[in-house]
Amino acid sequence: MTRSSKNTGTGADGSSAAENRAPGNRAALLVAARDCLRERGYARTTARDIASSAGVSLAAIGYHFGSKEALLDAALVDALRDWGDTLEAIGAEDHGSTPGERFRAVWARVVASAAADRSLWAVQFELLADAARDPERAASLAGANAEARTALAALFGLPAEQGPLVQMLLLGAVSHVLLDPADTVGAEDLLAQASALVDLTR
Repeated sequence: MTRSSKNTGTGADGSSAAENRAPGNRAALLVAARDCLRERGYARTTARDIASSAGVSLAAIGYHFGSKEALLDAALVDALRDWGDTLEAIGAEDHGSTPGERFRAVWARVVASAAADRSLWAVQFELLADAARDPERAASLAGANAEARTALAALFGLPAEQGPLVQMLLLGAVSHVLLDPADTVGAEDLLAQASALVDLTR
């Protein structure tokens, strides 16, 4: 009779419980998950892809994160935190003395940072599409989205109530970058178009 994994302390893939609990496995899984997100996207990444890239067993994913989805979510949060650090650095730079100068300088740097990591933005657009079909995920993303709007307004030196507008403009600009990296929306063109819209209200 074959002994069960419960009695032997081994997983279905032959890994030992001690191997699955190794402290370094968690960090390795996060790094591998971030790589897989960039290479394959959210939906196309499998648990086996991540485990193979990390050099650990499949069971280690369950031990450290509970599920592949929880691991991918944690990896995405890590990647977004790094991008947030980039935005903080942009916000700390000298952007000129007028609101217009600040907007132009910050816009150029933010769009350039998005173009430099198109894969990260592609994953976010993928999750937005998924959330449209999953009310629970949409609810979980709504809070973070509200915080992002407020942070974007502050980054551009604008009142918090301008956050939704800045976010919509940025998401539109990123969609251009995702489809064609050369098709970026410059600050001057953006401001000119915004002025044309304002003229419609007069």
